[in-house]
Amino acid sequence: MDIKIEQTHEKEIIALDDYTAVRLRPGIYVGNTSLSEDRVPCIIDGTIKLTSKKYSIGFMRMIEEILENSIDEAKRCKGKMKNIYITINLSTNEVTIKDEGQGFHNASKKHSKTKKNVVRTALEELHAGSNFSETDKNILGMNGLGVSICNILSEKFMIETINKTHYVKYEWNDFVVKQEEIRKKTLKEKPGTIISFIPSKSVFPCSYWDKDIISTYISFKSFLLKNDSIINRLKIHGNFIDTDKVIPIKIGGFIPAEYIKVSSRLGELYLWQSYEDSCSISFVNGSRCLGVHQRIVNDWCNEFFGYNLANHFYETLICLNVSSNLLRFGDQNKTKYDVTRQEIEKELESNFRLKLLRILDGSNIKRNIEKEIEKKMYDENISKIRKASKQSKRKISDKFSPSSKYKDTLYITEGSSAAGSIKQARNSEIESVYALRGKIKNAKKLSDLSNNTEILEMMSILEIEPNNDRQTPYEKIIIATDADEDGVGHITPLIINLFHMWFPHVIKCRKLYRLVTPLLGCEFNKEKRYFYSLDDYEKFITNKKVNNINYFKGLGSLSLDDWRFVMGNKILFQIIEDKNSDKFLNMAFGESSKKRKDWLEGKTIK
Repeated sequence: MDIKIEQTHEKEIIALDDYTAVRLRPGIYVGNTSLSEDRVPCIIDGTIKLTSKKYSIGFMRMIEEILENSIDEAKRCKGKMKNIYITINLSTNEVTIKDEGQGFHNASKKHSKTKKNVVRTALEELHAGSNFSETDKNILGMNGLGVSICNILSEKFMIETINKTHYVKYEWNDFVVKQEEIRKKTLKEKPGTIISFIPSKSVFPCSYWDKDIISTYISFKSFLLKNDSIINRLKIHGNFIDTDKVIPIKIGGFIPAEYIKVSSRLGELYLWQSYEDSCSISFVNGSRCLGVHQRIVNDWCNEFFGYNLANHFYETLICLNVSSNLLRFGDQNKTKYDVTRQEIEKELESNFRLKLLRILDGSNIKRNIEKEIEKKMYDENISKIRKASKQSKRKISDKFSPSSKYKDTLYITEGSSAAGSIKQARNSEIESVYALRGKIKNAKKLSDLSNNTEILEMMSILEIEPNNDRQTPYEKIIIATDADEDGVGHITPLIINLFHMWFPHVIKCRKLYRLVTPLLGCEFNKEKRYFYSLDDYEKFITNKKVNNINYFKGLGSLSLDDWRFVMGNKILFQIIEDKNSDKFLNMAFGESSKKRKDWLEGKTIK
């Protein structure tokens, strides 16, 4: 039925009756009435998956309102009501919902205010219902709007209700009463209520019931019922009718075999590892909705895993039973729990946080998620490294002096002073020089590589990537550091550990070396002599007179002539792996400070 509004002037005030107002703007009450495509949670083969569906939110709301009224009736029966039956005709869109409750109170009488029958009042008048008191308990439905809205938006609507004494039946076509029957009930007639309806095609064009969405909704409701202390024995039974063929509605579980569960007075929280197209869901006082409570739980877990996007690797199911002082929904249809973070965070903290993280800490789920995060971070950092390496190639200038013809040797020097001297003494056609500025970073994590300019520059020069066996074009990589404790004892091992941990193929192919430089030099018989240890020097000067003794405190203290000698009489110490490499490098540069302390104190390290 099309709604037409006649207005003689654009500023004329028009007063609409309930029927006209709802039919004119149905989306205000039930949500979007036209078809739209969206990814919605559906239970597929026992798992919740985001599935693309073309459906109307308002159309689905029609079933929800009537079914939730039956669930409210079960609560009023305090657990004595055992069954709800739902039948959905996929051809005609007719829905029938039957409960075994106590029927309408005073169903045969007239309402004192509307002067209409009580049942008719409830199904025709907006804001007429029984859920306005004890709001902590009666929270489903639309508080007096739901069933009457469904009637207004249906082309056919029928109710048959039986209480202890009377039978009452009404039928409407487009909100006009077509049949009324009020009489005393017979002995065979059992109390309960049946409602059937066909949504209006003019309000919901091209809409038909989706089996997956219906099955998922009823499965969610059945799950919530099991955890309700009052109505946990209530069962929902359902069938689809498809061209006279009866198809049972699939009502089943959806939580994976491996999960974490935390229960408290506030409700229940489940967590499991995510899978393809999985999603999180939450319920607040029986209504499925979004809200800040989900973000709070995600923040706990993301902090626990030390990764801001850890929630990509787990899903949560949050079922809250919230007291009236915190019970605020963000819309009429209760799809969003609208409460400030401060209001709910303390409640969530005290009821879930510590227990959840404690159980999570010792679980397989934690270990599996950590592996997924590690892989994700690896991929992210490799991508970042490749991008940064390309940028580094364009930016390397004064720190890198490339060879002119081909890449044979790269010197990695401690400081620009030593680099400058090597540059003058080298064979510039085949030998390149890169100057470090101080100690290189101890790269324990892949992110340490991607965030360190010098490491990125060396990777660009050498054309290598972590955990990639592609070889560098250089035949030799020579570490040239001072011969003191800092250079040989710290900077050189840091560089060796960098290659051992992230580029082990360089060491396996025996391309990494340390340049051995003299500790001191002197003149003897007008000839310059160089010594690589104090013992050698002491033996040489016995019964000899030497002049111009120079102690080389660092590579920068070598003159150009000294460097020419070093480069012309090159002594290289080749870095190779042995069975203890992992043990000692991990002890020196790994995460365990205790192992390092024991080693420095001379204790035996296993």
